[in-house]
Amino acid sequence: MRALTRRIAAAAGPVLLVLLAAADPALAQEGGGSPIFSVDLGLVVWTWVIFLVTLGILAWKVFPMISGSLEERRRKIQSAIDSAREDREEARRLLEEHQRQLEKARQEAQEILQEGREAGERLREEILQEAREEREEMMERTRREMEREREKLRSEIRQEAVEVAISAAERLMRSEMDREENRRLVRDYIDRVG
Repeated sequence: MRALTRRIAAAAGPVLLVLLAAADPALAQEGGGSPIFSVDLGLVVWTWVIFLVTLGILAWKVFPMISGSLEERRRKIQSAIDSAREDREEARRLLEEHQRQLEKARQEAQEILQEGREAGERLREEILQEAREEREEMMERTRREMEREREKLRSEIRQEAVEVAISAAERLMRSEMDREENRRLVRDYIDRVG
Protein backbone atom coordinates (compact mmCIF):
# COMPACT_ATOMS: atom_id res chain seq x y z
CA MET A 1 0.00 0.00 0.00
CA ARG A 2 2.83 2.37 0.74
CA ALA A 3 4.20 1.70 -2.71
CA LEU A 4 0.83 2.71 -4.18
CA THR A 5 0.87 5.94 -2.17
CA ARG A 6 4.38 6.76 -3.35
CA ARG A 7 3.39 6.18 -6.96
CA ILE A 8 0.39 8.48 -6.64
CA ALA A 9 2.53 11.20 -4.98
CA ALA A 10 5.20 10.83 -7.66
CA ALA A 11 2.59 11.21 -10.42
CA ALA A 12 0.92 14.16 -8.64
CA GLY A 13 4.15 16.19 -8.40
CA PRO A 14 4.55 16.89 -12.12
CA VAL A 15 0.83 17.61 -12.49
CA LEU A 16 1.14 20.23 -9.74
CA LEU A 17 4.10 21.85 -11.44
CA VAL A 18 2.27 21.97 -14.76
CA LEU A 19 -0.70 23.65 -13.13
CA LEU A 20 1.50 26.21 -11.41
CA ALA A 21 3.40 26.99 -14.56
CA ALA A 22 0.25 27.30 -16.58
CA ALA A 23 -1.26 29.79 -14.21
CA ASP A 24 -0.82 33.28 -15.51
CA PRO A 25 -0.27 35.78 -12.65
CA ALA A 26 -1.35 38.60 -14.89
CA LEU A 27 -4.84 37.12 -15.32
CA ALA A 28 -5.16 36.67 -11.61
CA GLN A 29 -4.21 40.37 -10.92
CA GLU A 30 -6.37 41.95 -13.56
CA GLY A 31 -9.52 40.50 -12.27
CA GLY A 32 -10.87 40.77 -15.72
CA GLY A 33 -10.47 37.08 -16.46
CA SER A 34 -12.76 34.26 -15.70
CA PRO A 35 -12.44 32.90 -12.16
CA ILE A 36 -12.48 29.42 -13.62
CA PHE A 37 -9.15 29.96 -15.33
CA SER A 38 -7.52 31.80 -12.46
CA VAL A 39 -5.25 29.78 -10.22
CA ASP A 40 -4.89 30.58 -6.57
CA LEU A 41 -1.57 29.11 -5.55
CA GLY A 42 -2.49 28.79 -1.88
CA LEU A 43 -5.66 26.97 -2.72
CA VAL A 44 -3.83 24.56 -5.02
CA VAL A 45 -1.21 23.81 -2.41
CA TRP A 46 -3.73 23.26 0.35
CA THR A 47 -5.86 21.09 -1.99
CA TRP A 48 -2.82 18.94 -2.69
CA VAL A 49 -1.88 18.79 0.95
CA ILE A 50 -5.37 17.69 1.94
CA PHE A 51 -5.46 15.22 -0.93
CA LEU A 52 -2.10 13.72 0.08
CA VAL A 53 -3.05 13.61 3.78
CA THR A 54 -6.34 11.94 2.90
CA LEU A 55 -4.51 9.54 0.62
CA GLY A 56 -2.01 8.83 3.39
CA ILE A 57 -4.79 8.14 5.93
CA LEU A 58 -6.53 5.93 3.42
CA ALA A 59 -3.27 4.09 2.71
CA TRP A 60 -2.47 3.82 6.41
CA LYS A 61 -5.89 2.75 7.79
CA VAL A 62 -8.51 2.07 5.11
CA PHE A 63 -6.54 0.33 2.34
CA PRO A 64 -5.08 -2.32 4.73
CA MET A 65 -8.62 -3.01 6.05
CA ILE A 66 -9.97 -3.25 2.51
CA SER A 67 -7.01 -5.36 1.47
CA GLY A 68 -7.44 -7.59 4.54
CA SER A 69 -11.14 -7.92 3.87
CA LEU A 70 -10.47 -8.75 0.24
CA GLU A 71 -7.82 -11.29 1.24
CA GLU A 72 -10.16 -12.82 3.82
CA ARG A 73 -12.91 -12.97 1.21
CA ARG A 74 -10.50 -14.55 -1.28
CA ARG A 75 -9.54 -17.17 1.33
CA LYS A 76 -13.20 -17.89 2.09
CA ILE A 77 -14.05 -18.20 -1.60
CA GLN A 78 -11.04 -20.46 -2.17
CA SER A 79 -12.02 -22.50 0.89
CA ALA A 80 -15.58 -22.78 -0.44
CA ILE A 81 -14.25 -23.86 -3.86
CA ASP A 82 -11.94 -26.44 -2.24
CA SER A 83 -14.77 -27.66 -0.05
CA ALA A 84 -17.07 -27.90 -3.08
CA ARG A 85 -14.39 -29.93 -4.93
CA GLU A 86 -14.01 -32.25 -1.96
CA ASP A 87 -17.77 -32.59 -1.63
CA ARG A 88 -18.08 -33.30 -5.35
CA GLU A 89 -15.35 -35.96 -5.13
CA GLU A 90 -17.02 -37.46 -2.07
CA ALA A 91 -20.39 -37.44 -3.85
CA ARG A 92 -18.81 -39.08 -6.90
CA ARG A 93 -17.17 -41.70 -4.69
CA LEU A 94 -20.45 -42.33 -2.85
CA LEU A 95 -22.31 -42.58 -6.16
CA GLU A 96 -19.82 -45.13 -7.45
CA GLU A 97 -20.09 -47.08 -4.19
CA HIS A 98 -23.87 -46.94 -4.39
CA GLN A 99 -23.78 -48.16 -7.98
CA ARG A 100 -21.45 -51.02 -7.02
CA GLN A 101 -23.77 -52.00 -4.17
CA LEU A 102 -26.79 -51.76 -6.46
CA GLU A 103 -25.10 -53.96 -9.06
CA LYS A 104 -24.11 -56.42 -6.34
CA ALA A 105 -27.72 -56.48 -5.07
CA ARG A 106 -28.94 -57.11 -8.63
CA GLN A 107 -26.51 -59.98 -9.03
CA GLU A 108 -27.56 -61.46 -5.70
CA ALA A 109 -31.21 -61.13 -6.70
CA GLN A 110 -30.46 -62.90 -10.00
CA GLU A 111 -28.63 -65.66 -8.13
CA ILE A 112 -31.53 -66.05 -5.69
CA LEU A 113 -33.98 -66.20 -8.58
CA GLN A 114 -31.83 -68.77 -10.37
CA GLU A 115 -31.51 -70.85 -7.20
CA GLY A 116 -35.29 -70.62 -6.73
CA ARG A 117 -35.86 -71.78 -10.30
CA GLU A 118 -33.43 -74.64 -9.87
CA ALA A 119 -34.98 -75.64 -6.53
CA GLY A 120 -38.44 -75.46 -8.10
CA GLU A 121 -37.29 -77.63 -11.00
CA ARG A 122 -35.72 -80.15 -8.60
CA LEU A 123 -38.89 -80.21 -6.49
CA ARG A 124 -40.98 -80.66 -9.64
CA GLU A 125 -38.79 -83.56 -10.75
CA GLU A 126 -38.96 -85.13 -7.27
CA ILE A 127 -42.75 -84.81 -7.22
CA LEU A 128 -43.01 -86.30 -10.71
CA GLN A 129 -40.67 -89.15 -9.74
CA GLU A 130 -42.69 -89.86 -6.59
CA ALA A 131 -45.90 -89.81 -8.65
CA ARG A 132 -44.37 -92.24 -11.17
CA GLU A 133 -43.22 -94.52 -8.36
CA GLU A 134 -46.64 -94.41 -6.69
CA ARG A 135 -48.33 -95.11 -10.02
CA GLU A 136 -46.02 -98.07 -10.67
CA GLU A 137 -46.60 -99.34 -7.14
CA MET A 138 -50.38 -99.00 -7.56
CA MET A 139 -50.19 -100.76 -10.93
CA GLU A 140 -48.15 -103.57 -9.38
CA ARG A 141 -50.60 -103.90 -6.47
CA THR A 142 -53.49 -103.93 -8.93
CA ARG A 143 -51.74 -106.63 -11.02
CA ARG A 144 -51.07 -108.73 -7.93
CA GLU A 145 -54.65 -108.30 -6.79
CA MET A 146 -55.97 -109.20 -10.23
CA GLU A 147 -53.70 -112.25 -10.30
CA ARG A 148 -54.98 -113.31 -6.85
CA GLU A 149 -58.56 -112.85 -8.02
CA ARG A 150 -57.80 -114.82 -11.16
CA GLU A 151 -56.23 -117.61 -9.12
CA LYS A 152 -59.16 -117.53 -6.75
CA LEU A 153 -61.62 -117.78 -9.65
CA ARG A 154 -59.62 -120.64 -11.20
CA SER A 155 -59.60 -122.40 -7.87
CA GLU A 156 -63.36 -121.91 -7.51
CA ILE A 157 -63.93 -123.09 -11.08
CA ARG A 158 -61.77 -126.18 -10.50
CA GLN A 159 -63.62 -126.89 -7.28
CA GLU A 160 -66.94 -126.54 -9.02
CA ALA A 161 -65.70 -128.65 -11.96
CA VAL A 162 -64.60 -131.35 -9.56
CA GLU A 163 -67.97 -131.25 -7.82
CA VAL A 164 -69.82 -131.38 -11.13
CA ALA A 165 -67.62 -134.23 -12.35
CA ILE A 166 -68.18 -136.14 -9.14
CA SER A 167 -71.89 -135.49 -9.37
CA ALA A 168 -71.97 -136.63 -13.00
CA ALA A 169 -69.99 -139.70 -12.15
CA GLU A 170 -72.46 -140.53 -9.37
CA ARG A 171 -75.34 -140.21 -11.73
CA LEU A 172 -73.65 -142.42 -14.24
CA MET A 173 -73.01 -145.00 -11.71
CA ARG A 174 -76.53 -144.97 -10.37
CA SER A 175 -78.20 -145.34 -13.56
CA GLU A 176 -77.48 -147.47 -16.37
CA MET A 177 -77.03 -145.24 -19.19
CA ASP A 178 -76.58 -145.65 -22.70
CA ARG A 179 -74.14 -143.87 -24.82
CA GLU A 180 -76.44 -141.15 -25.86
CA GLU A 181 -77.15 -140.25 -22.27
CA ASN A 182 -73.40 -140.11 -21.45
CA ARG A 183 -72.78 -137.70 -24.27
CA ARG A 184 -75.58 -135.42 -23.14
CA LEU A 185 -74.21 -135.36 -19.57
CA VAL A 186 -70.69 -134.51 -20.76
CA ARG A 187 -72.09 -131.70 -22.95
CA ASP A 188 -74.01 -130.29 -20.04
CA TYR A 189 -70.90 -130.44 -17.91
CA ILE A 190 -68.83 -128.65 -20.55
CA ASP A 191 -71.51 -125.98 -20.95
CA ARG A 192 -71.52 -125.35 -17.22
CA VAL A 193 -67.73 -125.20 -16.93
CA GLY A 194 -67.20 -123.19 -20.08
